[in-house]
This record gives sequence, C-alpha cells and structure tokens, in this order.
Amino acid sequence: MKRRSVVDPRWALRARRARTWLAERPHAQALLQFYLSLLELQTTLCGALDADALLPAVHRAGDEAVPMLRLERLPLDAVSDGFLEFCRAMPELAPSLVMEAARAASGAAAQVRLDLLRALLTGGDVGPTATALGCPPAPLVFLARGYLSPVAEQLAAVGPALSPEDRQPMCPRCGWPPQVSKLQDEPGAEGNRRLVCAFCATDWMFPRSVCVACGVSGDDGLEFHVDEGLSHVRVESCRSCRSYLKSVDLRAVGLAEPLVDDLATPELDLWATDRGFEKTVPNLLGL
Repeated sequence: MKRRSVVDPRWALRARRARTWLAERPHAQALLQFYLSLLELQTTLCGALDADALLPAVHRAGDEAVPMLRLERLPLDAVSDGFLEFCRAMPELAPSLVMEAARAASGAAAQVRLDLLRALLTGGDVGPTATALGCPPAPLVFLARGYLSPVAEQLAAVGPALSPEDRQPMCPRCGWPPQVSKLQDEPGAEGNRRLVCAFCATDWMFPRSVCVACGVSGDDGLEFHVDEGLSHVRVESCRSCRSYLKSVDLRAVGLAEPLVDDLATPELDLWATDRGFEKTVPNLLGL
C-alpha cells in the first residue's frame, strides 16, 4: 500500500486538496507530488517549533502600526539548525536546481545559511550568496522561503487578532504581499474578497474591485479571465499596472484551498504572462 504523507493538522487541508488535484490533473503531477513531500518536510522540521517562545522577539507589542510582526527580528540562531536539516532532507522530487542549491547550502558555512535566511526576512539581495555558492538566486530563495513560511504562519497564528479595519494591500501581520485572493460569503455580506498572504498565510479583507498592486479601480482597473475547465479560479489582471493575482471562489468549490489552487493552475499563470502581466509575487514554487 502506498504510504500516506504525514502532515501537521494545521496544513492537512492543503495536503488533502493537493491529492484531489493530483487525481484530476495529471499534467501537474510532478509539481503537486513535490508540494506534498514539501509539506511533510515542513511538518517534520517546522511543526515542532515553539512559536510562543519566538513571538516576543518579533511582536510589536503596544504598537498599532503594521505589520504586527517584525520578522526581520526573528532570532535566527534558534532556527538555523532546522534550516540545515531542511536543506539536507530536501526530497528527491525537488527540481534539479533546487536539489543543487540544497546541497550547496547544506555544505556551506553556517554564516552563509544565516545570511540567506536574513536576506529573505529583510528583503536583502541574495545575489552575493548565490555567487558564492555557484547557484542561481531563485532556488536559494525557495529554500529560505520554504523553511521560514511555516514558521511565520505559526507566529501569525499565536499573535493578536487583526482589526476589521485592516484593509490594506500588504499583509497586516508580516508585511508581505498577497499570494492569492479568495471570494466567500460571510455573515451579513456576500462575496467578500479576502487576500491571502504569500508568507504567513494570514487572510484579511480587501475591496473586491481594487487592484492590489496599484490601487486603481473602475474601467482602468481589474479585468477577469476564467478558464472553462477551472471556473472557480480566475485571473484578476490590472489594465493600469499590468499586474495580476489569482482569485479562488470558495462559493463555487467549498473545499478549495487558495494557496494550493494557485499552485495547481500554472496554465493560468502562463496565460497571464503571455499577455504581458506580472504576478504580484511568485508563489512558493516560483510560479
């Protein structure tokens, strides 16, 4: 019998959704199988971290400004050993460039790995580290993001509640841009639009007709593209700034997981980029 991936309950719904997509979309099989193996690795190395112990270092206590979490203050010494194991245990299903970057990072000095994590958290340039390791920057960014994203998600989960008035284009918890938006009915309102953070997976309210990247609405703002075979996932592209974001309609498919459905629909990314649109931020797998 085929072994079932062991995934932390916090991320089990994403694993279940990825398995559903696997059955329905054989052309995305390699991508989804790697994603499932990544969830299992994240569970092993990140699921056991004590987010409550790390929170005081990054939480902006008593400060109403956003983002609530200053993740650049994360004590990297407390998570660096786990990052080494993450690189060493990278699944064989990973793309070849990711495997090469994982081997290079795991064989480097500890300071090199710390620099890579710090660059991701501060928006720094990974170019010098990439040059030193002989790797392209993109797979090194993936390693740091793949390891730190579940850490950020756990920190967001134990932090204070969001204000309903936090309706800004960047994540009010960690300051990252949104990965995807979702539409859902909520008490007292139908078809609310929520943005889902690309890093900590926080979701927050945002006006439905406004471009996340430039704030334009109306005739110069968003237009929508729907593929007939993927009617619950659409592309929200902006006429003004030429950016795009995918939107997942949970009213049509209640079991959809926006972060997974974004990963599982690369043909929509291809459609958008072929027409000159640029995604607000690539997803975890670089799409």
